[in-house]
Amino acid sequence: MNRCNVIFDIDGVIVDSEQLHFDVLLDVLGDVGEQAPVQLSDIQPQQLIGLSLAETLDEVGLPPSMQQGISEKIIARYQAKLSAHYLRPGITGLIAALQQNGTQFGFVSTAPRDVCLANLGLLDLHQPPALISGDDVERTKPFPDPYLAMLKLKKMNVRQTLVIEDTDLGIAAAKQAGIPWVYAWPHALSVAEQYGQASRIIERLTDIPQFSGINIA
Repeated sequence: MNRCNVIFDIDGVIVDSEQLHFDVLLDVLGDVGEQAPVQLSDIQPQQLIGLSLAETLDEVGLPPSMQQGISEKIIARYQAKLSAHYLRPGITGLIAALQQNGTQFGFVSTAPRDVCLANLGLLDLHQPPALISGDDVERTKPFPDPYLAMLKLKKMNVRQTLVIEDTDLGIAAAKQAGIPWVYAWPHALSVAEQYGQASRIIERLTDIPQFSGINIA
């Protein structure tokens, strides 16, 4: 394995959770009923990929006065439904290999910290994760701020860093941060993504040249 730093997006990369997020959103907002004029009939899950939870609630038309309470319900219900079933193929083996190799890695997401930690709790991490969540920066993706914060947190050499993302917003953020290798890893809900700025579109983690020679079960 070539020596490099690795930064992972979380939703869509560590866990194939985008449909779960949408299902939970529908479930919780269904409980709201006529209390708020939410607009769900014309919303498809792929339209919300890459958005923060606050941006998602804005997108569906939930009044700001209701967003705090609804956010808490969404996070709690998501955590209750989450399981290792949602881990993407090969990600457990890759994390194990990075830890064994002493490779620097971290996680960047637009999601709230509690959601990020729930997702990362599915991994066998040897120490608390290096994490920049949507709660940790004023401007999240597509701004470069989350990736710049991770580079600073882990003292990563940007020229020796790669990113794995599933959205155009995330790829744009990583590229603006000056990261040279940004790999797009599509999933079932990636149909609207263009990946024009990606270094390469991969089908599996072993398609990433820097991971050649390692065994990802």
